[in-house]
Amino acid sequence: MRSIRDKIVFDGTYIQIIERRFRNRVGGAGRWELVRRKTHGRIVAIVPVTPKREVILTKIYRVPMEKWVIEFCAGLADKRGESEISLARRECLEETGYRVGRVRRIMSGPFNAGLLADEMSVFLGMNAVLAQEQQLEDSEAIEVLKVPVKKLRHFLTHPPRDTVVDIKLFGLLPFVERLK
Repeated sequence: MRSIRDKIVFDGTYIQIIERRFRNRVGGAGRWELVRRKTHGRIVAIVPVTPKREVILTKIYRVPMEKWVIEFCAGLADKRGESEISLARRECLEETGYRVGRVRRIMSGPFNAGLLADEMSVFLGMNAVLAQEQQLEDSEAIEVLKVPVKKLRHFLTHPPRDTVVDIKLFGLLPFVERLK
């Protein structure tokens, strides 16, 4: 399989929609539609954990879903040259008001490879403490949730009414549950 050419079908402020022509596994012509974000690197997410072993999550209204979604703090690489760790710390502080101490990467890779030309790096942020009020963009509606590590799995499988859980959170359970 190999790409032949890309054609930008839509070029918006934040994304592009691309039509990709390629050769399939038997040499025939193929066509794929994909989305590419206009960023300076991978999406970065962070799972903040307080000294009392509580995970800080966000309940955010997602316009495409028209629903409230429970997620971890995440952000786009919108500043050229900013390190992933710096971005993770910044997004955590802006979205939740929590400042984290030690930060370590727990995984990186694609998360919706059939549609997006995106990758994500996920970090664990320890010793999260409330340091300021949230600093949300006008388009963001975020409620901060604090869940004890020992109750996290139950919380994610039994979310509050009228909310859904981002499936990526379940992939992080083994890393977070080790913190008990």
